[in-house]
Order: sequence, then C-alpha cells, then structure tokens
Amino acid sequence: MNGTGTRSALPLSLTMTALCLGLVACSSQPKPTEAQTQTQTQSPQTQPQRYDLRGKVVSVDKSGKKLTVDHEAITGFMGAMTMPYPVKDEHLLDHLSPGDQVTAKVVSGGGQFWLENIETTNAAPSPK
Repeated sequence: MNGTGTRSALPLSLTMTALCLGLVACSSQPKPTEAQTQTQTQSPQTQPQRYDLRGKVVSVDKSGKKLTVDHEAITGFMGAMTMPYPVKDEHLLDHLSPGDQVTAKVVSGGGQFWLENIETTNAAPSPK
C-alpha cells in the first residue's frame, strides 16, 4: 500500500465520530426548568395542609388579625381547644362576633398556621 488507504480512512473516521456525537446529543434529556426543579424537590410535607375547623367564636381581634375560636377536634391536626388563630385576610373578620358558630380551613405549612374560608353557620343572637 502506498498510503492511499490511510487517507480514505480518515474522512470515514471523522464522519463516524461526528455521527456518534450527534446521536449522543440527540439522546440526552433536556434540562428541567427552575420551576420544574422546585416542584420536583418539594415533598408533600412542604405543601400547606388544610384541615376542617368547626367551632364558636370567642373573640375577634381585627387590629391583630386574630380570631379566637373554641373548636372541636380537628381530625389529623389537633384536639378540641380554645385558641387564637391568625387570619391573613382581615376582611374575613368584618362580620364575625363572639358567639357565632363558624367553619373554616386551618392552613398549616412551613411552621405557620392560619385560618381561611371562614363562614358563619349560625350567627350569635344580637344583644337587646
């Protein structure tokens, strides 16, 4: 052989290398977006949990954005007791009075808890 076989093998090896690199690039998984990564890394415990509350309003603290409720046991969360709950939407307190029977959702997540979706089921009688 006079070296012509080596010259023809070189373009073939470059073609094969390029083909292999192309296949590897096409078969790689796309990188997840930042939002997808955050969703995948969040476990169910980091998502806020919601529990049903039923009870009687003891006091309303509009300036402190708190509602004290004497409530029944909250299944999966806590036993029956009287305690103050933060309320993020202060407008939910506008039509509540001590003695009102209410239902609400207790939201618990990230070491915090608060009430939302507060509804009066039986308003307290107005004083005469």
